[in-house]
Amino acid sequence: MEERELTQEIIDEINKGIPFVDAKLYWKEGYGWTSQYWEKLYNSGWRMVESKEEPGTFLAVNEKGATILSADSKIALFKLLVNFMVGGG
Repeated sequence: MEERELTQEIIDEINKGIPFVDAKLYWKEGYGWTSQYWEKLYNSGWRMVESKEEPGTFLAVNEKGATILSADSKIALFKLLVNFMVGGG
């Protein structure tokens, strides 16, 4: 889920708004920013992909290939996923 120019300070700010420990972002060497929550989704077949029809728009696609949510960045998409799936604030 790596995103350009994310610093630890920015991630710390994002994590303040994520009430669930499993969803908090951390750096994974060789991958980028991720969370336990995203890794579970990823391992079950979920992906974040850039829309072919709308460049600059990122899609959360479930294991069946259905688009669940979209946003203008991977981090914004992740925040939506946390709020949508986990019920965060």
